[in-house]
Amino acid sequence: MTWRSPTADDRRIAWLWALCAVLSVALRPIWLAAVPLLPACPWHRLTGVACPGCGTTRAISRLLRLDLAGGLAMNPLAFAAAVVFLVVGAIAPAWLAMGGRVPEPAPGPQWRWGIAGAAGVGLNWAWLIATGV
Repeated sequence: MTWRSPTADDRRIAWLWALCAVLSVALRPIWLAAVPLLPACPWHRLTGVACPGCGTTRAISRLLRLDLAGGLAMNPLAFAAAVVFLVVGAIAPAWLAMGGRVPEPAPGPQWRWGIAGAAGVGLNWAWLIATGV
């Protein structure tokens, strides 16, 4: 990974990301009211086995209720992704305004990232199955 100076597009994306993060929290009452209306996982209902995304809705709703331990238990990967989305969205514009640099993947094949991602999804899925989410 390399680091480069931010461009105007990077700054626009950072502000858009921040806006989305703020709206995600500001629309909290609507998100929480909509959760009971969402359908259950069809894969889980059909097979009785959790799919890789099972528990995501419950994890996010618990995050919105500030039940951090409960959200982490429901789907650790989705919970961590949501927290990273909110935190980075909150700090990205300030980071770039203070002269922070932008990470950029190195050129060429990135098989290590693919292996790490597949391992993360696999471990998360194993957790979901083991805990009966």
